[in-house]
Order: sequence, then C-alpha cells, then structure tokens
Amino acid sequence: MTESIVVIRLTRNLRYKLTYIKIFETYLESITEPEIAELLKLLIQAQQLAVGPLSRYLRHLEVNVQELELDDKLMSHAMSRDDLKSRMRFIYDGLKRAVAWYKTQLLDKQMVADPELRSILLELGEIDAAKLWRTEAVMAMFKIPTEVKEKTWEEELVRIEPESEKGWRPRLTDEVPRPSWTGTAFPKWSGTRRPSGKGSRQTNKKE
Repeated sequence: MTESIVVIRLTRNLRYKLTYIKIFETYLESITEPEIAELLKLLIQAQQLAVGPLSRYLRHLEVNVQELELDDKLMSHAMSRDDLKSRMRFIYDGLKRAVAWYKTQLLDKQMVADPELRSILLELGEIDAAKLWRTEAVMAMFKIPTEVKEKTWEEELVRIEPESEKGWRPRLTDEVPRPSWTGTAFPKWSGTRRPSGKGSRQTNKKE
C-alpha cells in the first residue's frame, strides 16, 4: 500500500517535470529579453538535473519511466498564456506549488520511510526553492507582479455621468423647487415677488 502511494506521487511528479521542460523550451523560442532567456535555460537545466535521481528511484520500483507521457492539461494551460507577464506568473505559480508539495511530502511518514527517498525529496525541494527565488527576482527586475491585483469594491463604484444630456451636471438641492402644502411645487419666480396671502384675499373680495 505504501509503495503504491509512493509510486503514484513520484510518477506524477516526474510527468510534471518532463512537461515543464517542454514548456520552458517552447517559451524560450519566442523570448527576446536576455535576462528571461537566461532564466529559462537555468530552469531547463534544473528540471533535467531533478529528472535523473527521480527516474532512477522509480526504476528501482520497477516503473517504466520511458513510457511516461507529458501532462496534456498542464501543457494546455501553459500554451494559453500569450504574453510575457502571464507566462512568467505561470512559471512562478508552478514553482510555488512545487515547493509546497515537497514540504508536504517531507511531513508524510509514508514518503520519508525510506532514507534514500527522503534525501531525494529534500534535494529536489531545495532545487525548486532556488528556482522560485531566481524567478521572483527576475520578475521584480521587469516589474511583473507575482499576483494579479483584483479591483476592490470601492474601485468598481465609478460614477458615470449620463452621455445623453449635453452639459450634464448634478443639480443642487437649492435648485429643486420645494413642494407646497397641497403637494404641488411652486413655480419658479423670475425677478417678481411672490404674492402674499393678504393680497390674494383682497383680490377675491373685489371679485
């Protein structure tokens, strides 16, 4: 049972590493920035270095590593990134998950029961941690954030003035006519004084 879990996890990890090598090689073909091209070359070398001990250990467990295929889903996600920023974040996220995975395996008694495997996991975790730091440093040089900032609720509440009205401006409260006691609004008096209640009563008497 323990061996089965070990085989499943290590085989999946080896598939990911082989797939990442192909991803980095594909990204490298379209890169023009020397610093990022150098980073990708280092990442390829580091993955190839990690494939060696991992493949040897799996062969000892009678796993035919030559028949392993690339992870199509991972490859598809990588190819969907069509600009430098999103590709660098994809690389960074992958390395971050890999480092966290190795930490988890080193805490699992089933994965560290064999001292040789424990040594391999520790070594590969250190390699990925170094690659993660290097990737983050290069991203900082190009001012590429490691995470996409989501708009806050306040930023979404942007006041949009109606385009249908030319010269639109908000009305002040003083410009709005006050309602009368009967519920109707007083008309706007332009330059004339509003008649008083006394004058109105005198007019009615004459009539």
